[in-house]
Amino acid sequence: MKTSAGGNFKIIVFFPTARACGFMAELFNKMELGVPILEMHSRKSQSARTKTSEQFRSPGSKILFSSDVSARGMDYPDVTHVLQVGMTEREQYIHRLGRTARAGKDGQGFLLLAPFEEHAMQRELREMPLQRIDLGLGRLAGVDEALGMVERSPALRNSAEKAYQAWLGFYNSNTKKCGFTKEQLVATAAAYARSLGLSETPALMKKTIGKMGLKGVTGLR
Repeated sequence: MKTSAGGNFKIIVFFPTARACGFMAELFNKMELGVPILEMHSRKSQSARTKTSEQFRSPGSKILFSSDVSARGMDYPDVTHVLQVGMTEREQYIHRLGRTARAGKDGQGFLLLAPFEEHAMQRELREMPLQRIDLGLGRLAGVDEALGMVERSPALRNSAEKAYQAWLGFYNSNTKKCGFTKEQLVATAAAYARSLGLSETPALMKKTIGKMGLKGVTGLR
């Protein structure tokens, strides 16, 4: 990937949860894309976040996978693209998008949504000048190979299981926006788990299921 100005790029990819951010950073680093993949979220220590910020600010092409800790108060020079993955709120969308096209420079923003998120986000961003793009089903080279490592790597599998639980918690608090019944939420979460390279839906503690208000819903382990 190159930009028209000088060939370098800096991309920030925002995820809805820190666990998803962490898992995706681990997965993409396994793919050895030839560009640094950095990781920034609230589960990292302050010293680690400071080091990552300095790395991302330095010259050269880089991709930063981040939770909302990078949405405000962070001044990163020369960010060429911002990609927001999943549902968010209008104010947060704007703050994230503001990481690019700064100091008179060009930048592009993208919002990647699942079909069940689209209606709610169109309503949330109804005054924003959005252009809808339908994505094909092609995969980036190396994705299948990387996903195949998940079950063979205890660390990567553990990270994927935590990302599944975080996904379930996040969308459980957004069921009305997504139009989910509890059964639809659990079924979609199971599909998400498979997309992370997991062969079965991760088991959850009964206490966790109870706190989510999902006790007795078919499909949970």
